[in-house]
Amino acid sequence: MALDEIYDLSNLKNHTEELVFKIMEEELEKISDDDICKCEDCVLDMVCISLNMLQPRYRVSLMGAIYSTAQDGEFEDVVRKAVGEAIEKISLNRGHD
Repeated sequence: MALDEIYDLSNLKNHTEELVFKIMEEELEKISDDDICKCEDCVLDMVCISLNMLQPRYRVSLMGAIYSTAQDGEFEDVVRKAVGEAIEKISLNRGHD
């Protein structure tokens, strides 16, 4: 039984993932392409490391979206720190030459 064949899962969202994508984009734009590898493999590694350091925040409704975004101030700082650490880790230890 595949849940996605029985239920509409399109409203299931991870707010942490959305914040990581947003902040990762902002942070990578600040860094010169000469200073860090921004290939797909490296950026996906950065995203994965960031997400693994953070608590997921899933939501399925408008109320859940309002609740999860209402707490963004403090949580955004935590996400920004995780993203910074992930960027630094991958820039020092790329998975390729």
